[in-house]
Amino acid sequence: MKILATGKYLFLVILAIACLIMSCKPKQNEEKPVSVNANLAKPKTAAGFTIRFRPQWIHQAQYAGVYMAAKKGYFSNYGLNVEIQTGGPENPAFDSINSGKTDITQLFLLTALSRDSEQNNLVNLAQISQKSSLMLVGKKARGINSVKDLNNKKIGLWRTDFRELSLIFLQKNNLIMNVINIDSSINLFLNDALDVMNVMRYNEYHSLIQAGINPDELFVIPFSENGLNIIEDGIYTTKDFYRDHTKECQYFTEAVIDGWLYAINHQEETVDVVLDIMRRHHIRANRAHQAWMLSEMRDVLLAHSEGIGHLQESDFNTAKNLLKQQGLPFTKQTYREFYPYER
Repeated sequence: MKILATGKYLFLVILAIACLIMSCKPKQNEEKPVSVNANLAKPKTAAGFTIRFRPQWIHQAQYAGVYMAAKKGYFSNYGLNVEIQTGGPENPAFDSINSGKTDITQLFLLTALSRDSEQNNLVNLAQISQKSSLMLVGKKARGINSVKDLNNKKIGLWRTDFRELSLIFLQKNNLIMNVINIDSSINLFLNDALDVMNVMRYNEYHSLIQAGINPDELFVIPFSENGLNIIEDGIYTTKDFYRDHTKECQYFTEAVIDGWLYAINHQEETVDVVLDIMRRHHIRANRAHQAWMLSEMRDVLLAHSEGIGHLQESDFNTAKNLLKQQGLPFTKQTYREFYPYER
């Protein structure tokens, strides 16, 4: 009896210890499943600071770097919540930033230097364009075979600030032309209501080719090859916004450049994203045209050895001196005031 009682006692002790051990283990059904990609999907910093960005034109591959920075989480990684506004002729970029409706925008360098003449308040955060894409095109069948043939012809110029360089070209070449205001349509040119029109190589020029015009039928004047290589797209904010949010401006700029690097290295994916944005905004789009635009933007971005985003002092001076020579308003800011990152 004694031996049996001792064995029973030991059994109860062992059972109690086992229960105690089991009670210390976490219950499996209380653990949350962890995704394999959880760390990749989660931004380094939760998005918090809001920046309103307005492109200077309608949504298209010209702004692919901004779209991909948003799509790939580069903005949120820097703690930014970026609202991408609608651009175009109904939402002038400079007026929007000047009135405080936009925090950061995109402008042509010539436009920025000219429109900054009164307040001297613009800051260039990054120079996206490193080579001019602006051109004049005329139909050879309309008698346009040289620059002098432009005289007394009908030219279509955009209603916006984008027309500045074309007007300077006419003045420098002593050309008198009948200027007709146009928007983004190429129809007047196709129907011979215009002899000449201004185009961007990455945009309207390709639209003309897509419409059935053979490049050999066109007399083309690329400003980059005719003494007017004034670089275009840059990212801008105001001095006040830059002073109050210097780090956020730097983060925005770095995210956009990262976005551009991704875009030009993943062009098929980027075109998909651009087309989706355009369709959601009810903008007519086709893949071939947006793919052409992105490819051309790649060449424009990488045209200078300094790399993406740097505003060269020589480009700043060339554009500013051109405005001065033509008797047009220009900013009083110095290069380092206008482009603080050079410091």
